[in-house]
Amino acid sequence: MHMNTQPTRFTQGTQKQPQRRYTSLMGMLFNAAGLTESFHRQPRDKAEGVDGVGKADYESNLVANLADLSARLRRMGYRPKPAKRVYIPKASGGQRPLGIPSFEDRVVQDRLSRILQMIWEPEFRECSYGFRPNKSAHDALTRLNHIIVEERTQWVVEADIKGFFDRVHHQHLVRFVEHRIGDSNLLRVIQRFLKAGILEDGMFYASDEGTPQGGLVSPVLANIYLHYVLDLWFEQRFAHGCQGKAYLVRYADDFVGCFECEADARGFEQALKARLAQFALEVEPSKTALLRFGDLAPALCKREGDRRPRTFNFLGFTHYIALKRGRAKLGRKTQRERVRKNLKALGARLQALRTEGTRAMQEYVRLHLRGHIQYFGVRGNSRSVRTYVFHVERLLFKWINQRSQRPSFNWPQYHDWIRNWFPRPRIVHAL
Repeated sequence: MHMNTQPTRFTQGTQKQPQRRYTSLMGMLFNAAGLTESFHRQPRDKAEGVDGVGKADYESNLVANLADLSARLRRMGYRPKPAKRVYIPKASGGQRPLGIPSFEDRVVQDRLSRILQMIWEPEFRECSYGFRPNKSAHDALTRLNHIIVEERTQWVVEADIKGFFDRVHHQHLVRFVEHRIGDSNLLRVIQRFLKAGILEDGMFYASDEGTPQGGLVSPVLANIYLHYVLDLWFEQRFAHGCQGKAYLVRYADDFVGCFECEADARGFEQALKARLAQFALEVEPSKTALLRFGDLAPALCKREGDRRPRTFNFLGFTHYIALKRGRAKLGRKTQRERVRKNLKALGARLQALRTEGTRAMQEYVRLHLRGHIQYFGVRGNSRSVRTYVFHVERLLFKWINQRSQRPSFNWPQYHDWIRNWFPRPRIVHAL
């Protein structure tokens, strides 16, 4: 079906008829005003792609560059450049690969992702929280808290898909996208992004599967993939056959299943493996477990000879059952591996910033702590946040005093200096 290219009308149309299949979307992609809007959404400090072009370079001849880009998209002469491969450390050890797109590809991916988002957002399920407008990790944590405390589920299956972004099967993904998109040219643009490949140490590697983490269109493509593979399957097929209550909470490829009955939880653990295998995916064994977890868990675990219920990790928090005045309640604290990784990365960054001066180190720590407190400052996690702030305070003291052979501060001077600017621990989210 042809759709008006104005985003407001388009969004209204997708909401009124969420199962429509759209056959004329390229006009929205090469629309000059839309590309301009996507250009202005790009931050200036992002790493450059394989062509070495940044936002300032592109902006120096912006009108001509965007006109040329629009024309190439219109005549299907646009071809994405390979993404530049970089690695970042993972909380569990090892390294996570990221693909950095060229700046122009970021503009097109931003525009494309917004079109896909407008089409699928009315269709995405309530259990999905990652990379969606007006939804956040804290919303997912709030929902999980409600399920365990209010719905009184007693079993949890924590799960993680092994190397998900690197294993997305292109044929399955295109088939899923074709459920809603019949515009062959837009489908070709999506396939060109999927096949753009990676450039690493001067060597080109073709992309036969996966969507590179770092690409702006990857999150919505991942949500589309898991919408069909996991969310719909769980809600419309698996949960209907359960004896008791069954819920799913998913953030990107990280998800938790909560069940009232043990048999349902064990059934999900087995059915999940079979379901993922149909789409060339598998669970990560080290991050997948079934455990008794609910308000009855402390008493039942004690009866079975366990000191206390096991814990599970989700979205950077370790969740546990605690007893307060004889009643079980859900507790959460910052995941230990996340603390170690963040402090290690911060120490390396401060070490590198010594040559740029005290002001640069001060500003980096201020922003780092603000971000940490904003995310991890949830009710019940105050001790973890205070401990983290304490370690950051000591790290900064260490590296600021190693800028030269003569120390910059002793402890009293240091505490006087940080008193007026150092972020204080606080609770931001009540959940």
